[in-house]
Amino acid sequence: MAGCASAWRTPRTSATEAPPSAPAAASAQADAPVATPTPAAGTAIDLQGQISIKLLAMDDLPAKGVSLGFFFHGQPDAGRLDLMTPLGSQIAQVGWSPAGAWLRRAGGGNGGDAPPESRFGTDLSAAPKPDEGLERFDHIGALSERVLGEAIPLQTLVHWMQGRADPERPSTAAPDADLAAGTFTQDGWLIDTRDWPRRLQAQRSASPGLRGIQIKVHLDR
Repeated sequence: MAGCASAWRTPRTSATEAPPSAPAAASAQADAPVATPTPAAGTAIDLQGQISIKLLAMDDLPAKGVSLGFFFHGQPDAGRLDLMTPLGSQIAQVGWSPAGAWLRRAGGGNGGDAPPESRFGTDLSAAPKPDEGLERFDHIGALSERVLGEAIPLQTLVHWMQGRADPERPSTAAPDADLAAGTFTQDGWLIDTRDWPRRLQAQRSASPGLRGIQIKVHLDR
């Protein structure tokens, strides 16, 4: 398996109201609340592209990496991710929700030629049935660590692929003054969104007990 892009759609709402009658307009203007657009709650995000993940060498562990195509549908806290070879053959499907995470390898479930909507379904909080050849995990970090050897922050990566930090976690501007705006650090990762929305890079430097990791994402749309 391995890691985890395309376009996303940011829902927008606007309120239009008929203007008040001329006599009432002046008095109503001062007291009228300012309308602000509010995204629709629970709106699903669609991302599609290619991702490469490289684990740097550490101690007696050699460097290794993988490149995959992917479709993502959902939200950071509950989503499904199809992983494919560079030629487009599906090799695995990953899903997660607050209740846990699961992995289905190629051969179980819907075929890779089905459109994303039929592969993912609509109920993102519900994992597939127990008889569908799944490996189950307590959380998505445990799943990626089991497959890759290192935990990859897939949920936070969904935020990064939208060109922003995870709003629920602390983040800071990049400490290197030579880096342009569009770079920031979060959870020990340096995120570079200067080429976003087409490309994204995330890097975690090696530290005692942790391998260095490089993630590159190319968003198709």
